[in-house]
Amino acid sequence: MIAVFSRKPKLLRLLLALALTGCAAIPFGVPKSHPGHTIITSGYFTLPDGGHLPYRLYPAQGPVKAVVLALHGYTDSRDGWVILAQTLNPQGIAIYAPDQSGFGATSNRGTWPGTATLVDEARDMAIQLHTQYPHTKLVLMGESMGGAIGILLGASPNPPPVDAYVLSAPAVWRVNPAYHAVLTLADATIPAKRLTGRSVKIHASDNTAALIAFGEDPLTIHAPRVDNVAGLVTLMAQAQAACARFHEPALMLYGGHDELIPPASMRTCWQAIPTGAPVTLAYYPPDYHLIPRDLERATPNADILGYILGTGVPSSAPSAATVFLAD
Repeated sequence: MIAVFSRKPKLLRLLLALALTGCAAIPFGVPKSHPGHTIITSGYFTLPDGGHLPYRLYPAQGPVKAVVLALHGYTDSRDGWVILAQTLNPQGIAIYAPDQSGFGATSNRGTWPGTATLVDEARDMAIQLHTQYPHTKLVLMGESMGGAIGILLGASPNPPPVDAYVLSAPAVWRVNPAYHAVLTLADATIPAKRLTGRSVKIHASDNTAALIAFGEDPLTIHAPRVDNVAGLVTLMAQAQAACARFHEPALMLYGGHDELIPPASMRTCWQAIPTGAPVTLAYYPPDYHLIPRDLERATPNADILGYILGTGVPSSAPSAATVFLAD
């Protein structure tokens, strides 16, 4: 299998390995704090169906200039924004970071809620924050899976009441048909099996300390179910298709060393964005998938800060994006 797929994107090799090997029927438990990793719950978003999503508030220092609804990536949680908060909070930007359905410490931890649920719940949370901060700039920020959800929201006929989007390495990808067939079969036959993927090495970031913290965090989902991975693949394809309908103000970031979202997929998305859409594309050659956590994060995080505050993107990343699209 390694020889056959050695020239395929690393994420494809990862997903194929997950679908075919390393299965383990391990039940999910309730995450609990342990020394060095306290679960911080600042409050809950109450959903229209009566459900609750816990969130962590990274509070602004001084007067609140902007509020961010931050949607984490796949298997991640509310804790995924600790590093970026160190840049945004001192500048008057508050971050509300929920555990999205199926992740973190939600009641349905480990199950896939469906694309529609993830999108609708994000919209509901944005509406609540808009009501709470009616005269403050509201930004929807998403990383990876969260970025894909952001694209679907910004492409929808009824986008949430936010002023702008910041989408870091959004998960936009139509996977190889051969893999899709394998995953479809696995989803139909062993949907509840959990997949370790231990034999596949993917570098999501060059920040080893951040990756260790992610792995040790009790809120992180380890070994997701087959049907969960299948749901993610569906979401990525839907987000890829939605790029052609995205029409909201946004900053979209992508790193030159991203080993999870193939460059061709990001180019396809960026090239499909309607002409005239108020979207700023930003490309960072040294960065990996988890851009705000990378060792090279100072430049993209300063760009995120400038974009949110409305002072502009100070780096040359937009020009680098033009070069990237021309490759």
